[in-house]
Amino acid sequence: MHSRRARRSPPLYRRRTPLPVVQAMLLACFGASGLTMPSIALGQAPQHQAGVSRYDIPPGTLDQALNSFASTAGIVLSIDGSLTAGKASRGLSGHFGIQDGFAALLSGSGLEVHRSIGGGYVLRRSVAKQEPATLSAQETGTPSLQAVTVTARRESPGDLPQAYAGGQVARGGRLGLLGNKDVMDTPFNITSYTSDLIENQQAATLADVMDNDPAVRMSSRGRNTSVGGGDNFFLRGFGLANRDISFNGLYGVLPYGTLSMETVERVEVLKGPSALLSGMAPSGGVGGAINVVPKRAAETPLTRFTASYASDSQWGGHLDLGRRWGEKNQFGVRANGIYRNGDTSTSGQNAKLLAGALGLDYRGDQLRASLDIGYQSDDAKAATVGYRLAPTLTALPSPPEAGNRFVQDWERRTYKDNYHVLQAEYDVSPAWTLYGAAGARDHHHTNFRTESRILNQAGDTTTSPVNYPESSKSKSYLLGTRVKFGALNAVHELNLAASSMDIDAGYAYAQWAGFASNLYHPVFVPNPFQTGAPFSGFLDTRQSSKTKLSSVGISDSMSWRDGAIQLTVGLRRQKITVDNYAGTAPVNEWVSGYGKTVNSPAVGLIVKPWTNVSLYANYIEGLSPGMTAPADAENAGQAFPPVKTKQKEVGLKVDFGQVVGTVALFELRQPNAITIPGSSPDRNRYVMDGEQRNRGIEISAAGEVAHGLRVLGGLTYMQGKQVRTQNGNNDGKDATVAPRWIGNAGFEWNTPFLPGLTLTTRALLTGSQYVNAQNTQQLPGWARWDIGGRYRMRAFGRPVTVRANILNVANRSYWEGSAGSGGIVLSAPRTFTVSATMDF
Repeated sequence: MHSRRARRSPPLYRRRTPLPVVQAMLLACFGASGLTMPSIALGQAPQHQAGVSRYDIPPGTLDQALNSFASTAGIVLSIDGSLTAGKASRGLSGHFGIQDGFAALLSGSGLEVHRSIGGGYVLRRSVAKQEPATLSAQETGTPSLQAVTVTARRESPGDLPQAYAGGQVARGGRLGLLGNKDVMDTPFNITSYTSDLIENQQAATLADVMDNDPAVRMSSRGRNTSVGGGDNFFLRGFGLANRDISFNGLYGVLPYGTLSMETVERVEVLKGPSALLSGMAPSGGVGGAINVVPKRAAETPLTRFTASYASDSQWGGHLDLGRRWGEKNQFGVRANGIYRNGDTSTSGQNAKLLAGALGLDYRGDQLRASLDIGYQSDDAKAATVGYRLAPTLTALPSPPEAGNRFVQDWERRTYKDNYHVLQAEYDVSPAWTLYGAAGARDHHHTNFRTESRILNQAGDTTTSPVNYPESSKSKSYLLGTRVKFGALNAVHELNLAASSMDIDAGYAYAQWAGFASNLYHPVFVPNPFQTGAPFSGFLDTRQSSKTKLSSVGISDSMSWRDGAIQLTVGLRRQKITVDNYAGTAPVNEWVSGYGKTVNSPAVGLIVKPWTNVSLYANYIEGLSPGMTAPADAENAGQAFPPVKTKQKEVGLKVDFGQVVGTVALFELRQPNAITIPGSSPDRNRYVMDGEQRNRGIEISAAGEVAHGLRVLGGLTYMQGKQVRTQNGNNDGKDATVAPRWIGNAGFEWNTPFLPGLTLTTRALLTGSQYVNAQNTQQLPGWARWDIGGRYRMRAFGRPVTVRANILNVANRSYWEGSAGSGGIVLSAPRTFTVSATMDF
């Protein structure tokens, strides 16, 4: 059934905060000199007696509003759909008791609730006639629902925020220590991508999902490549490695290369550091944080199969099963199985994927628990590589044609991962929750490939075969509590959590003699293993390091005036212990160690002058492993504390009802190591006195701008500068891999001429970027255009969705980015994907 969405006037919002407060917050965050914060007379916070809860229910059908209210209140409500058919609600925001909340939602509807003998509530017609105050479903553009009986449970901190208008992003996401937060109640810039977006775009990897974010660019893509160890990203000009991705807030458990998106419900992205929220990431990424939320069984049984095809000849299937059972549907199981195999759009390349994930969960009145078990095997033959640059090279060669064969047919890269995660939370009382998690991963990685270095603008290279397998085992633990209470005229949410992670890693490395080749005319050689050619290094995997990260974090989130003013303060104490071993020794030999502890504070402020407008500011830090002075320094062996990347940010968020927009201004400063004169002319000291400074502005929007027309995208402008460098040689020069401009624009349109058909398009723009500190090697800017469509219909009495997407429609070849030591990376060729999904 299709209904027209009538145009609505924007709601009137009550101004809640004096403008001087807003002005003071903005000026203080920009550091205006001589500014004195004006005094703020705070009103008495609402008294939270028993039965009073905070509600943030968006406009929609009356059925949906009542369902959301009942879920938050933790009550049982029976609804006759004939009573609410055609009725809509303006929503509910603020603190209400049960009776007051029902009265506000039902005002003018001609309906009321009656308390039943069993303790639940029943919706019925009012005896007295009331003045009309609700909108019809036709006016709001929302369809009416059939008769339904709602058996609600109280929402928990682990419940997922609802999808926003358009369904591509959610209303909020997980913020580590702080739990799930609505985007308007978050003093950071966050975006949460939904499973609808993942399915409709046929996203296969995290990198595919991140192609939608105007603040993120890839340094390497994990599938079908041997570059960089997986999906690796740049956010706000700083790196975030694949191993720094968390799983439901837990580090160190996800598959190492890239995760199959078929097993994922949400991908949550935080722009900027996150030391307070999540602790130090395993490899010290500070540009942002990405959290993956696994799929869970929904209330409705699910049996879904998807058949897929990708160019050149890669076929696959995906089975998705979900069931709930029990008196209150408290038990759930979600199982996903994926298999793909065949040739890719790169000549001579073949890839095979086998993955499975099982999610079990229990949802009781007080206890909620889940167990996730997963396996993934990702195998690529003739995997694509990166190209290192000779230091003397000043003009880069033009990129070769994407899709051509550049690597040897014997090159092969495999990832194999087993992982499992157990999580639980328990409500001691409505205001006190305990939670914990434990997880582990066993990872094995083979990587028999070539390494190439570009020598000149003509594309000549020197290429060497290498064998670089890796393995690691990790264990991760989390224990915390969350308490809500009222004090000092404020509503407080106190969070306390402790985390620990252990990683044992090993590798082997062998290298054969190099040979001359060329980007445009590659030279192919026999497999050195088969020819018995001599090599340097070792073939057996040996232990390389042991890492232990442990921390304790505490925060207090305070709110006044029904959330119009919110302040979060917190501190995390992080301990980092690293032991390094000599991999070249026949027996594991300890060669160096490192152990340091550091404190990371953070503060976040939100001011809402209107209920749909949030002004926010934050100061937060990111942590990376500290440096150790080299052997030739006067202070050789000195271990420095973990590196603190410090961020200051201010921003504005506006929820227009169907579209949400964010503007964020940020500055990040990260110390760098340099050498300074020592005690004598021939001596030097190694100190952390260099600095990189990235400043920028991010603008983003998501939602449904008109009925059937959805938008997702934005723009980032950034100036990354080297501020204090060795002898001042590079002062003022651009930071590496920090393009000035990044832009994304994606649109979806439900066609009026053929119901069920949706057309999509997306454009990605990236400015030029330097890949060395001297700013002598620069990658040109690039643009990519994608198109797609999907058609929903019924076939054989079943709902069917057919999807088709084309990435890089123009088949442009460009240098996409830099993977650091992995070299610069060539763009992927034009790729066509199509799939058909049927629900049984």
